[in-house]
Amino acid sequence: MNFIQRYQPAVAWVNEINRFIDRNFVETTITAGPREVFHESDTSWILRLDLPGFSKPDAKLSVTDRVLQLSAETPAGQSFGGKFERKWNLGEDVDTTGISARLENGVLELTLPKRTPAVPQPTTIEIQ
Repeated sequence: MNFIQRYQPAVAWVNEINRFIDRNFVETTITAGPREVFHESDTSWILRLDLPGFSKPDAKLSVTDRVLQLSAETPAGQSFGGKFERKWNLGEDVDTTGISARLENGVLELTLPKRTPAVPQPTTIEIQ
């Protein structure tokens, strides 16, 4: 790759205008979203997402009707980041009340605990 580019005054002003328009009028969005990796342990599922440039106040997590939603947005003018939204449907075997999250060094780690299976208990019915 050539890192040295020849200066072309006729093209330079067009590039400057495009850069100005891109920076000020086009909304910066991460379209592909962050890279994500799932792992399963005996007691939970672990979801890791790469979120370089995002801090804790930039990200919001919520669960509604068994849908986990992550939305994140960096402040305007920041070089890295942008904004995105991602949703996951959670199965019946996920305990939504015990979900925990940790954001450290640009990696968001979600722990989705497994719901303990209900063991059917025998019931004695009294005959009258």
